[in-house]
Amino acid sequence: AVYQIPTETDEPTKSVALALQRVFYQLQTSDTPIGTTELTKSFGWDSYESFMQHDVQEFNRVLQDNLEGKMKNTKAEAAISKLFLGKMRSYVKCVHVPYQSSRVEDYCDIQLNVKGCKTLRDSFKDYVQEETLDGENKYKAEGYDELQEAKKGVIFDTFPPVLHLQLKRFEYDIQKDAMIKINDRHEFPMEIDLEEFLSSEADRSQPHKYLLHGVLVHSGDLHGGHYFALLKPEKDGRWLKFDDDRVTPVTEKEVLEDNYGGEHSTISPPTNIRPTGKIGKRFTNAYMLVYIRASAVDEILAPVLESDIPEHLRKRLEEEKA
Repeated sequence: AVYQIPTETDEPTKSVALALQRVFYQLQTSDTPIGTTELTKSFGWDSYESFMQHDVQEFNRVLQDNLEGKMKNTKAEAAISKLFLGKMRSYVKCVHVPYQSSRVEDYCDIQLNVKGCKTLRDSFKDYVQEETLDGENKYKAEGYDELQEAKKGVIFDTFPPVLHLQLKRFEYDIQKDAMIKINDRHEFPMEIDLEEFLSSEADRSQPHKYLLHGVLVHSGDLHGGHYFALLKPEKDGRWLKFDDDRVTPVTEKEVLEDNYGGEHSTISPPTNIRPTGKIGKRFTNAYMLVYIRASAVDEILAPVLESDIPEHLRKRLEEEKA
C-alpha cells in the first residue's frame, strides 16, 4: 500500500511517504545497512535531541497519520485503518435500575499494565476489569433523580489485523515524584486467542487467534539505555534481531524469555547479560509487541514483487547511485 502512494513530485526530507518508500526499496535491494535520517527529518525531527523526545507510540501515530492523509483519494485509501484500527466500547451500566450508556471509540494501539500482571492475558483481563461506582462515586443516570450504583468498564468490539500493544514499562511513581521503569517479569506468548475480550455484540464469525510478529525492546534504565527490535518478517521464516546496523538471527528463547524482565539466574543468563555469580533484576525487556491475526498472515506478509515498486522511485534511486 505504501508503494501505491503518489510521490513523484515530493522531496524525501519533507514527505514521510516518499522517505518511507525509499527506505523500503533500499532495504529490499541492498545488502548493506540503510540509514533512516531522511525518514526522521520528514517528521520534522531534524536533531538527535528532538528525536529522543518522542516515544515509539507517538512515532507510530505520526507515521500513520501522515500516511493516511497522503493516501486519501488514491488506490491505497483507508489501508492504514484497515490494518491497524480497532474499536473499543466504554460503558456504564446501573446495578439497580435499567439504565446503560456506551460510547464506541477507535484505537490504533492498546496500553497494557505490566505491574501486577504476570502475563499478557493477565494484562488484558486487567484492562477490561469492571470498576464499581458506589458510595461517593455513584453515577448520575439520565432520567433518575438519585445517584446510582453502577459498573464501569471497557470491552473490545473489534481487533485489527495488525495489533500494536504497548506495555507500560515506564510509569510515574507518586511516592518518588518521578518516572520509573517497571522491570517486573511479564510473559507474552507466540500465540494468543483474544475472543474472550470481545463484547457480546462483536462478530465472531472469524477466529481471533494472533501470532507474535515483532517485539520492541529497551535495555537499560529510565535515564539511558539501548533500543532494538526483534521481527519475524516471513510467515515461516526465522526471527531476526535488528540492532542499529546489525541484523542477526535469534532463537525463540531470545525473543521470549530474554525479554520478559524480572530476575535472571546466572545458570542460564540472557544472551546479552554477562554472568556475575548473582541473581538480579533484568533491565532488558519488551515494551511494545506486534501481533498479526493468524488468518491474515499470508496476505499481510505477502512478498513484495518488482512490479509493486513505482518506476519513478526505482529510477530516482538508481540515478542517485550513478
